[in-house]
Amino acid sequence: MSVSRYVFLMAFLLIAGVVNPAHAGYAHRLIYETPRTQGMGGTSIAIADDHQSLFSNPAGLAQIRDKGYAIVNANGEINQDFRRVKNRTDGLSDKNTPETRATNNAKLTDVMGQHARTVLGNLAYYIGGQGFAGAFLYQTVSEIQVIRPTSPRIRTIGDIDSVLMGSLSRPITGGKKNVFNDIADGWWGATVKFLSRRSIDHEFFARDFAGISENDLRKFQRKGANVDFDAGTFWRLKNDWDTTLGLYAENIFETEIDPSIGRLKRQFSVGAAIRPLEGPPERKRKLVLAADLWDITDAGSGTIFSRLRFGAEAFIRPWLSIRTGLRGGYPSAGFTADFREARLDFATYSDEIGPRPGDREDRRYSVSFGFEF
Repeated sequence: MSVSRYVFLMAFLLIAGVVNPAHAGYAHRLIYETPRTQGMGGTSIAIADDHQSLFSNPAGLAQIRDKGYAIVNANGEINQDFRRVKNRTDGLSDKNTPETRATNNAKLTDVMGQHARTVLGNLAYYIGGQGFAGAFLYQTVSEIQVIRPTSPRIRTIGDIDSVLMGSLSRPITGGKKNVFNDIADGWWGATVKFLSRRSIDHEFFARDFAGISENDLRKFQRKGANVDFDAGTFWRLKNDWDTTLGLYAENIFETEIDPSIGRLKRQFSVGAAIRPLEGPPERKRKLVLAADLWDITDAGSGTIFSRLRFGAEAFIRPWLSIRTGLRGGYPSAGFTADFREARLDFATYSDEIGPRPGDREDRRYSVSFGFEF
């Protein structure tokens, strides 16, 4: 594909996202982020040099020269309210007496507006040395929210996702390109993904929630599946800072999972990264600074500051890297300890769950371990 045709295609998709915003009835977003990305404030579009690129810019796969695969690549995450909300909801009674009703309401009022969030999953993947990758993600995301101050209720939100995907990245041909007065190499990338989802989003009174079983919850479960595509472009500029640029389009066709679940929302994001250290390539790779702007076509998803992300990564030792960043104005941090095939990652970051930055911070803690060969 020539550079002119590819730029035209991405521009057409970007315009389509602006003039034809998707209809209401969106499903919960499919999100996969490694602790590395989370520790760097959520930046990844212009880095895209590991398995995160499957979910944030498949064009970056072309820069991965070494083949690798992982069967065990498990991750887990909880948020700051998890223990507090879980303790209150676990202590609810299913008895129907004035005393227990008053006690239940007092427990829910104590955590009104808070929620417990957990994420558990495993991504098995293969990354080839020629811009090809395949992966299978199994992930559960669950939330318990306490809502409605005048009549306390518990809202349960959960998804169990099975995602099979394949990605391809190829160079953009047509001779040397000039980007911001620098010679640049470019790649395009695409991902096809098959998603099977079991989803729940339901409200319960305290007494009903206390007496419900796992089999009862299945009655409120909805099922569906869809196939959709992601696309991206990745550019490496030949300048002193070894600048990289990325553009990512997610859920291009907004295909429906199921009428009762909705469709995955189309999203466009851009990013840039620099490596400011001087010297040989080995030294320049020791420090990366990145910035992303997510969901650039949706003015209704918070302010521009809530979608702006900054991150930095420094390699302290061959086996240790540390990270920091800002995500929607909230700080993030993390590290990776990499011992040959084994890897341990940790990150803490925050998401804004209010309409504007600073309204309501949700601090989260994420850990991952894996074996890559």
